[in-house]
Amino acid sequence: MTVKKILAIAVASLCVVSYAQADVTLYGIAQKSLDYGNAVSGTGEANKFSLQDIGSRVGFKGTDKLDNGSNLLWKIESDVGGNFGTREAWIGVETKDAGTLRFGRSKGAYDLLVEAFDLFESNTTLASTFKDATYRTRHESAAYYTTPTWGGFSASVNAVIDNRADIAGSQKGYDATANYTHSKFAIYGGVNSLKNQARTSETGGISLKGDGKMTSYLLGAKVFPIEGLQIGALYQNTKQDMLAGGEFKRDSAIVMAQYEIGKWVPRVGYVYQGEGKVGGTKVVAKANHFEIGTDYYLTKSSLLYVEGAVIQNKDQNTFSTSISDGLTKTPKVISAGMIILF
Repeated sequence: MTVKKILAIAVASLCVVSYAQADVTLYGIAQKSLDYGNAVSGTGEANKFSLQDIGSRVGFKGTDKLDNGSNLLWKIESDVGGNFGTREAWIGVETKDAGTLRFGRSKGAYDLLVEAFDLFESNTTLASTFKDATYRTRHESAAYYTTPTWGGFSASVNAVIDNRADIAGSQKGYDATANYTHSKFAIYGGVNSLKNQARTSETGGISLKGDGKMTSYLLGAKVFPIEGLQIGALYQNTKQDMLAGGEFKRDSAIVMAQYEIGKWVPRVGYVYQGEGKVGGTKVVAKANHFEIGTDYYLTKSSLLYVEGAVIQNKDQNTFSTSISDGLTKTPKVISAGMIILF
């Protein structure tokens, strides 16, 4: 189906008058944790306790059924204590045959794919070291389209058209993902191509190009050999324009496993970051991130968790949480917390 036809259906759906009352849902998540961090920095040792709020948020979402069978959708989601709509603020239209098209503020398909592989609950998550922090994960203005599911296959594409007052914060480009899901396995692919990154900083002492381009590719898979067990791996190749010397290039990977045993959900994960190179010369050392933990479900909507992480060469990577700030070399973090969904 062509983009023109999809847009035509979306516009036609918006023009159809429906007199049914819209369905509005209040939802959210409350999450608190007690963390302990330990690391050796030079000849000294740093220890730190921290009580944290990790991603607590509240939102409103709604569905309004139209007479032609389509649905109008909307969502407004905010951080607790933050401005209204800080996380998501979009409207869209959903049709059975043409898929879903929405406009506004949200995360891109690429980042959502990575988060689907990251099963950990605390700030010390696998995605913290895997994802590149030189681009914004939430786009101010974007058009996001998701296809219907055809025989297990589906795809999403996100066109980013940010226009922010701070030029360095604006982004233009796209990200897209595709996946095929079977009862015993799933295959994933993705691409992220953005220009004019939000962060102008340095990697390995070399400055990023302010109006440069960053491109990443993903390829991954999960297997479900027995009920309750999933094992997955995700590979990423990233390249980014530098102010001098050419492109910064790096390979990385996630490997994880999880097994549901009644109310318990133990899991283990590992992230490998290869050497970052510019023009074939190493500028950032390789890194490793190992994590283990478990959830325990109190009810269907509340759980306790405990997780432990060891991050090697953290001081040369983007990984950072309030508990690990100031802890260099090989920080070790233990996090215990509670999550309540409503």
